Amino acid sequence: GPSGLFGGDSESVLGRGGPDCTRMAEIRTTTITTSSGFIDQNYAKSFSGILKIVQSIVVFVAFLCIRCSNWTHYSTYRYFEVVTIWFLVMALVFYIIYLTRLHLKITCLHWPLTEFLHYVVATILLLIASIVGATKTGGHAGLAAGVLRLC
Repeated sequence: GPSGLFGGDSESVLGRGGPDCTRMAEIRTTTITTSSGFIDQNYAKSFSGILKIVQSIVVFVAFLCIRCSNWTHYSTYRYFEVVTIWFLVMALVFYIIYLTRLHLKITCLHWPLTEFLHYVVATILLLIASIVGATKTGGHAGLAAGVLRLC
């Protein structure tokens, strides 16, 4: 038969082509999704999706505990408040991005790395806020919020 790309016949190189198949075969990738529409329902039910919701709830409870406590150090109170709200908002933003499949459309960011860096920074800031909050609190609600974030 006719010569293929590497000296073999075109049948072995290009698959089921024939002698008239002299161009490269087109490579197609297919993504199979069981969830259709704008919302990825599989992500909402996945471990990652549920974990983001649980994180948001825990951070919101910590924020409410600080908000309801009697703080003696105003700057500590504000710092903890800002850090918890920032973490809550970012956790919800990542949840919405993955839920709506925007991470597939916005390809200029490496999403796993972006999320990892967010969690590293958030963990450090929340650890600092929790330690400072737990040591400077005057009420039990503030202490509970500090301990809640340390666990």
